[in-house]
Amino acid sequence: MVVVKKLAGVVLSTSILAGCAVTPDPIAQDLLSQKATSDSNLIYASQENLDEGMSMTEAMARALKYNLDNRVQLMEQALSRRNFELLKMDMLPVLAASAGYAKRDNVNASTSVSIDTGNVSLEPPTSQDRERAMGDLKFSWNVLDFGVSYLQAQQEADRFLIAQNERRKVMLRLLQQTRATFWRAAVMQQMADDIDSLLARAETSVANLQQVRNENLRTPLDTLQELRGLLDIVSELEQMKQTVNAAQVELAILVNVPPGTPIKLDYPSVLPSLPASPENLDGLELTALANSMDYSNQLYNARIDHLETRKEMLRLLPGIEFSYTGNYDSNSYLYHQGWGEAGVRISWNIFRLLAHDEIEAQGEARMQLTDSRRMAINMAVVAQVHLAWQQYHNTVKRHSRANDISDLDQAISELTQQAMFSQAASDTDRIQSQARALRSAMSQLLAYAEAQDAYGAMLLSLNLDPVPDNYQQLYVTEISHQLDETYTLWDSGRLPVSQQVAGEAQKSEVDNHG
Repeated sequence: MVVVKKLAGVVLSTSILAGCAVTPDPIAQDLLSQKATSDSNLIYASQENLDEGMSMTEAMARALKYNLDNRVQLMEQALSRRNFELLKMDMLPVLAASAGYAKRDNVNASTSVSIDTGNVSLEPPTSQDRERAMGDLKFSWNVLDFGVSYLQAQQEADRFLIAQNERRKVMLRLLQQTRATFWRAAVMQQMADDIDSLLARAETSVANLQQVRNENLRTPLDTLQELRGLLDIVSELEQMKQTVNAAQVELAILVNVPPGTPIKLDYPSVLPSLPASPENLDGLELTALANSMDYSNQLYNARIDHLETRKEMLRLLPGIEFSYTGNYDSNSYLYHQGWGEAGVRISWNIFRLLAHDEIEAQGEARMQLTDSRRMAINMAVVAQVHLAWQQYHNTVKRHSRANDISDLDQAISELTQQAMFSQAASDTDRIQSQARALRSAMSQLLAYAEAQDAYGAMLLSLNLDPVPDNYQQLYVTEISHQLDETYTLWDSGRLPVSQQVAGEAQKSEVDNHG
C-alpha cells in the first residue's frame, strides 16, 4: 500500500512539473534565414531550363507546371482526395484490441451477511489473483453508424469534385493571366530598344540645351520652354522603361522564374490577327453554364445538403450494434481463462423524435438557399459572358483606332525627319515628333495586348479548358504543343460553342422534369 501511494505521488508530481515547464519557444532568426534560403532553393528546383525564346503557349505550360499558386491548389485537391479515402474507412466495422496488467497490494476478498439475522455467513473468500493479465479482442458493427458514415462518404466525394472544380478555376484563371501578361511583356520588349535609343537622344538634347542656357546663346524663354518639353519627354520615356521592366517581373512570377531574370519572348514579328468573336450569344451562354465550375459546384452543394438532411433523419432511428468479443484473463481462480461473448444491443434516443419537424424545415430552408445561390450564379455567369464579349469587341475597335493614329504619327515623324535634314526643323522638334510616334506605337501595341487580354477573358467566361488531363506527366514542350494546337483551332473561329439556344435548353429541361 505504501509503495503504491509513493508511486502515485511521484507520477502526480512529475505531471504537474511537466505542465508548468511549458514556455513559448520562438524560432531563432538564424533558423528562419536557413529555412528561407532552403525554401528559395526548392522553389526553382526540378524545373526545365529556359534556354530559348518563350512563346505564349510555353509560358502557359510553365505556369501550369511550376506556378506556386497552382501547386497549392493541386495539393489541396490531393488532400481532399485523401480525406475522401479516409472517410470511407469509417464504414468498416470496429475491431478493437485491448490488453492490461493489474497488481493489488492486498487480497481482493469480501464477506457477506444475512439480511435476516445480520450474521456473517462465511469467512472472507477471494476469487482473484493479486497479479493478473487481461486482454480482449472485440468486433462490433453498428448499423446506424454505418449508414451515417456511408452518407458522409458520399458528401466527401462531392466535396472532392468541388475541389477539382476549384483547381480547374485556378488553372483557367492562370492561363488568362499568363496570356495577358505575356502580350504586355511582348509589346514592351518590342518597344524596349526604341525607348532606350530615343531616351539617350533626348538626354543628350537636354544636356545641349542646358549648355545653351548657361551660355545665353538663345532667348531664355525659348530655351526654357524647349527644355521643359524635352524633360516631359524624358520623364515619359522613363515611365515607359519602368513599364517594360514591370511586365518582365510579372511574367517571371507567373512562370516561376526568379524575378529580375531576363526572359526572351518568342512571338511573330508581325503580330497575329485578333480572332473573330462568335456572334451566337445564346450558344455562348449555354456553353458557359454547361462548363461553369461555380454552377456545377452549387449542384454538388445541393446534393451535399440533401445528404445532410438524410443523415439527420437517419439519426432519429434506433441504433443496432452487433458484437463478438474474445476475452482472456490469467486469473487462476477462473474455470475458463479464455471465452467468447456475442451480443446485440439496441439504443434509441426517443426524445430525438421531437426534432423531426425541425429537421425537415431546416433541410427545406437549406435547399431553398442552395437553389437561390444557383440562380444567382446562373445570372452572374450569363452576365459575365456578355460583359466579356462586349469588352472584346470594344478593345478590337480601340486597337483599330490606335493603328490609324500610330500610322499618322509615324508619317508625321518621317516628314519631320526630312524637314530636319533640310534644316526646316530643330533637333527638339524631331525628338518630340519621334516621341509622339513612339507613344502612338506603344498605345497601338498596348491596345493589342488589351485585346488579347479581353479575348482570354472571354474564353475564361466560357470556362473552356484547353489543358490536357495528364499535363503533370508531360514536358513543357509537349504541353505547349497541345495548347498551341487547341488555341489555333479556337482562334480560327471553331470554338466548342453549343448550337442549342438557351431558351430551348431550358424548355427541354422542364420537359425532362415533367
